[in-house]
Amino acid sequence: MKKYALWMVAVLGASALPAAAMAADSRSDVQVTLAVQRVVPGSDGKEVLAEAREIKPGDLLEYRAVYRNQGKQAARDVMAVLPVPANSLSYVPASASPQRVWASLDGRTFEVAPLMRVVTLPNGKRESRPVPASEYRYLRWDLGDIKPGDQATVAARMRMADVERQAAGGAK
Repeated sequence: MKKYALWMVAVLGASALPAAAMAADSRSDVQVTLAVQRVVPGSDGKEVLAEAREIKPGDLLEYRAVYRNQGKQAARDVMAVLPVPANSLSYVPASASPQRVWASLDGRTFEVAPLMRVVTLPNGKRESRPVPASEYRYLRWDLGDIKPGDQATVAARMRMADVERQAAGGAK
């Protein structure tokens, strides 16, 4: 089983990171810190967060972004954006914090998760069905205003895809 160095995950998400920082509020002094940790079972059976120096397919990761207002005025209408890199990570449904999260397939159109799409069945009937969370590419939260000196945190869990199995056409 292959292991992936953490820099690979950082690089896969790095292209969208400046956009995440800018989404906070380009007119303010909001600074964004992104951290990723592995979610592992502790000795007592409860989940614990561990350093993510390297990851392997199937690992569960928690991404946490802290938005800090270091300015002297409130940052207004702050939108936190977290990219979900294609072909490597899949958002784990219902793992977002805060729970009310918007999702996007393209980074332009966001709707409250879970996303839905209309599909045409073999009999011609059209039906609304959930979009698989593995297709989500961005998550977004409305943090509202952040007062000077305050911070807001968003988090979501992602699962590392089994790249070899996907390449072979198998299931995740």
